[in-house]
Amino acid sequence: MKKLIAACLATLTLAACSAPPRPQLEGMPSATPAKRISIVGSEVVLPDGSRAPMDATGGFLLPNGERVLRDARGALVLPNGNRCVPDGAGYICP
Repeated sequence: MKKLIAACLATLTLAACSAPPRPQLEGMPSATPAKRISIVGSEVVLPDGSRAPMDATGGFLLPNGERVLRDARGALVLPNGNRCVPDGAGYICP
């Protein structure tokens, strides 16, 4: 009988120590998917579908006239300072 009571107390003690269940959060925003710049021949295809010819350095002009540069490590540097890293088929941008 003592062993049964001890076992019940141990079970209750362990149950009290477990973390409460986490509430499910509804309406949480999902992570923004990365944007892709693809390379097709000597052109880049921007996330909006527009195309721009690449220059000799690997950079290009955006439709708004701003220049995208290519850095020494092969990444594209956008006018806002963000870097798009190469992934073999193009670039992944934040």
